[in-house]
Amino acid sequence: MTKIFDQASQFASQYIEPVADKLDKEKAFPEEVFDKLHQEKYLELLIPKELGGQGGDIVDHTEVIRAFSAKSATVGLTYMMHNVALNAVVQSGEEATKQKIIKEVIEDGKFLALAYSEPTGGVEFYKPDTTQAVKDGNKWTINGSKSMVTSATFADYYIVIAKTIESEEDAENFLVAKDADGVNFKMELWNGLGMRGNVSCPMDLKDVVVSDQDRLEDPDIVPLFLAGLAAVYSGLNMAIAQEAISHAMDRQYPDGHKLSEVDTIKSHISKIYSNAVSAAAVTKDAVYDGREDLEAAIPKILAARLVATENVNESANLGMRIGGGRAYTGYKNFELYLRDALAGQVMAPSLDMLYQWIGAALTDQDMIQ
Repeated sequence: MTKIFDQASQFASQYIEPVADKLDKEKAFPEEVFDKLHQEKYLELLIPKELGGQGGDIVDHTEVIRAFSAKSATVGLTYMMHNVALNAVVQSGEEATKQKIIKEVIEDGKFLALAYSEPTGGVEFYKPDTTQAVKDGNKWTINGSKSMVTSATFADYYIVIAKTIESEEDAENFLVAKDADGVNFKMELWNGLGMRGNVSCPMDLKDVVVSDQDRLEDPDIVPLFLAGLAAVYSGLNMAIAQEAISHAMDRQYPDGHKLSEVDTIKSHISKIYSNAVSAAAVTKDAVYDGREDLEAAIPKILAARLVATENVNESANLGMRIGGGRAYTGYKNFELYLRDALAGQVMAPSLDMLYQWIGAALTDQDMIQ
């Protein structure tokens, strides 16, 4: 384990674990946790040291997320979205915008999220269809809608992708404040099966005006985003392993033998644990390569996201079998983990798209066409 993983694990045990059940049952965003993330400087993890931050990189990003997700996948996911969006600003923002956001994150604890997915876009979250930005002088006017915006109404800023007629790529990224005129969230439509505390409700943008300074010049969010998701599901998988082991050792039959002594249960636990360890190992291997050469590590990062997602779904199903009938009545966290794991299959990019992207990357083709 790395030092930063150990520190993040201690943070998670102290501040995340006690509220994890509440976040799910009440579909509550982890506001108090984010206050602590600010106090403990996790919100500034990816801000370079020369700009006043912690100077973390893709390895630190995934280690912290994995530790958080072992206690709450919701917290791991929402924190990951902040890191990715903030990195887009640091990487591609105009100097004045960058300095403003960095100051607000460090001093005020403000945080960010992404607004990419659209009702008609499906898994092609990087191709906005309904959201358009039109330039007039040094201003842009944005109209459209987003289908699932993580940390909706809670993040202070959102990175909004919109199609334009100004760019050769026909899509631009803009920094939009939560309280900007014309921004509206439909929280009543949020009813997630899992990851309930991430409150990913729709977002409408009607004549939202932003400065040209708030346009981000082609940020590359893919590596941090996919590595972050791999870390979320690796952490969740380890939580399933710990729950399965604990339950099997505690469950005792009338004749005195324990559930953990049953050969089938031992096999299930072995598979869950192996899934968790392998997902974490693949993720760590990918991001350590990414620390040295991010572009060359893309196939491994894609594979890590895919492996972590497939592994955690298998583990969640096995966890339910270990929990048996009691798990179907909400006993312990088996049912919660199953619902959280299922989110990985529908969160863009989908598993089918990941397979396509890996094949394209390995054969020198463009992943996104």
